[in-house]
Amino acid sequence: MKKKIVAVVSACVLLVTLCVVAAGCGGCGAKTYTVETSMADLPKYSSYTDMIASIRPGVVEVYCEGYDDSGTAIMTSAGAGVIVGKSDDSLIGDGYFIVTNHHVIENCYSMIVNVLSIGEDGSETTTAYNAQLIGGSHERDIAVLYVKTTATLTTATWLADGDELQVGAEVVAIGNPTGTLGGTVTRGIVSATSRKINVENIGSMDLIQMDAAINSGNSGGGLFYTYESADGEWSAALAGIVNSGATGYDGLGFAIPAEDAMYAVEKLTETYGTDDELYGYVPGDVGLTITAAVGNVYNSSLSGQETIVYADDTSNEDLDNALDTYEEYRYGTSRQSFDALRKIVVTDSETGKQTETEITAAQDVYDALAGADAGDSVTVTVEAVETYRMGPFGGILCLSGETEDVAIDSLSQYRYTPPDAPSFS
Repeated sequence: MKKKIVAVVSACVLLVTLCVVAAGCGGCGAKTYTVETSMADLPKYSSYTDMIASIRPGVVEVYCEGYDDSGTAIMTSAGAGVIVGKSDDSLIGDGYFIVTNHHVIENCYSMIVNVLSIGEDGSETTTAYNAQLIGGSHERDIAVLYVKTTATLTTATWLADGDELQVGAEVVAIGNPTGTLGGTVTRGIVSATSRKINVENIGSMDLIQMDAAINSGNSGGGLFYTYESADGEWSAALAGIVNSGATGYDGLGFAIPAEDAMYAVEKLTETYGTDDELYGYVPGDVGLTITAAVGNVYNSSLSGQETIVYADDTSNEDLDNALDTYEEYRYGTSRQSFDALRKIVVTDSETGKQTETEITAAQDVYDALAGADAGDSVTVTVEAVETYRMGPFGGILCLSGETEDVAIDSLSQYRYTPPDAPSFS
């Protein structure tokens, strides 16, 4: 049964006296009107607002300085993060681990987090901490930061059983929308617990879909499952890490499920400082990303058009050296063609098992590469798309008519290393 809140309502009568001055008359004729109104003496706090106050300090603002995609211009970025654990490890000292999205801190050499504190009187203050990188996973879009402090910070509690999150469950998202509104709380319901969504610069991810309002600065913030007990008490647990990299979905929000985020956090922290590379990584990750796109080009005989899937871009060094991407072609590099993707074969390095995928849609590319691990081999069958000159004033794109296999014998383990800060001299 829900707890009843009794409001004490008092009625009062207001006497309003209006002075009406007649035209050409210096006197005042007073007329009295009676207006009835009511006021409610409601409780200042409820169990729900108490719950929100208890979890908001566990979500931090993240501000970074780094480089843009060209690697030359200095840029700033903003997002959010969630405090998920405390450490007294001798390697890094007393402090707390913070999970955020990898795309929030990617290419950044400096990171600062603002931590919220709420006083007993409801007053709010923030404390800024310099953060250091523990590790990051591009394909999982998860990174772990660390702040060194002896202060007591609020740590989020993970949702133990992801199956509790059902369609229709109530959730709240807490983050830093637009990078200026830290601690913002939005509310919604879950629409899907595992939706395949294409995320910018990453590819396909299985994400929680909900309708809580999300903006770019929400990236890395917390999605909390909220629950009301039979006696009206509310509680919350961290159900996912908000991901705003999915574009073109007005009114919808997405989050990395808690189970996936927890796994990445565990591996990134476990491997931190275990070898000369220092930064943590997720064993087996290859950061194997092809951003696939679909378009129409003429066939090799120029008799008609054909729909193709092509490699627009890739974030993997192995593939960068092997594939001709549309991005390179578009910006006029030395490559005069780009590759249409026809087939992808992944060979497991341990079992020798081959998984072959014919590429007829962009999703086929993401599905084919989803199971590839470090050490596996990949063969991509491609057909070049070239410009067929129609005269001195233009041309059309057409297929070459010949396919070739682009092979990568052993995929490299993905390890993210942040750039060095610029040197001003």
